[in-house]
Amino acid sequence: MIDSGQMALTELAEYCQLAEELSSHIVYRLLLGYSFLACFIATPAQIYFFVKICLKFHCQGNIKFLLNVYFFVSLLFSLISACAFVSNITSCFSKTSAIQGWRNIVTQFATDCNLLINKFFFTAYHLPSLFLMTLQMLIPVGFSIERYVALKNAGSYEHRKTRLGPVLTAILAAVDSLVMLFLFCDEPFHGPFISLILVPPASAAHFNIYCVILLLIQIGNLVVNVILLKKQKIQPSVHNLSYRYEMEEFKDATNFILFISFWHIVFAGSYVIGGSLARLVGPMVFDKMVHYTAARAMFCAMPTYNVFIVFAAMWKLNKIDQRKKGRMEKDIELNTIGNAGIENYNKVSKMLVNFE
Repeated sequence: MIDSGQMALTELAEYCQLAEELSSHIVYRLLLGYSFLACFIATPAQIYFFVKICLKFHCQGNIKFLLNVYFFVSLLFSLISACAFVSNITSCFSKTSAIQGWRNIVTQFATDCNLLINKFFFTAYHLPSLFLMTLQMLIPVGFSIERYVALKNAGSYEHRKTRLGPVLTAILAAVDSLVMLFLFCDEPFHGPFISLILVPPASAAHFNIYCVILLLIQIGNLVVNVILLKKQKIQPSVHNLSYRYEMEEFKDATNFILFISFWHIVFAGSYVIGGSLARLVGPMVFDKMVHYTAARAMFCAMPTYNVFIVFAAMWKLNKIDQRKKGRMEKDIELNTIGNAGIENYNKVSKMLVNFE
């Protein structure tokens, strides 16, 4: 009769073998290397974008604060992933490393159970990275609320203090923290852990549901922002310069939010749908456990998004600036002809007479 100790050893041996097979899986290794290469590229690009561009956004303080938080969370996610990759590389050269991370780059230096991931290292990376990823998916809720308030208070919103943005950020971060606490409260984190990407079995199903809900919320936010932009276009024509300025700023900021929200949905949707399909259909498609595990552990969508969105955002902001300059030049040209031109000519003439 096999006792529980022997069963545990047998199960551990199976995990050790699976970890070694996974680390030798060519497709898994290539995509894993690509994912972390994307994080390495994204980190300096995001630091530059955040410091040189994001902190200098020319928009109302509340939406500026939310955008800064959004891109800062994206930066932290890339930074944590890149640091984990550095630990993985250094641990490749030591069979008895205190931090037993992935040994996916130079597997000849580690075999069998040395490839299993240390519990502390797993939780130290896994939980913060999941929190940052889900928080980034939740922040667009703040975009929609802030844009609604901005449109409702057009004409006086521009000079309001930056309070709504920090309040929304605190609420969304608290909500995400509570949900994550609920999802992982019953997770013992006993292991064995063979991949930093794979969510532990006790929490995997609930976390997948949470990601699907967040994806649906993002789609809803995109629709809300489209509606708000259409409502802005049918606002009554007001000749007050301050009101017109706010409407133009509202349009530009909302267009930028729609742009990043759309691409976030595309990449996050790829991650959620791909992960769900691998989990649900994988056992029927793959004949070997290692292929099924590799399909579940592939994590390319979000690292790719963090690289893509930096350059895409810079392109979009440049396009918005060019459009804004075009509007200003057009307004100046129009104000030199027609009735507006006559009025401006008379004002200048009176100013010259008074000056003389």
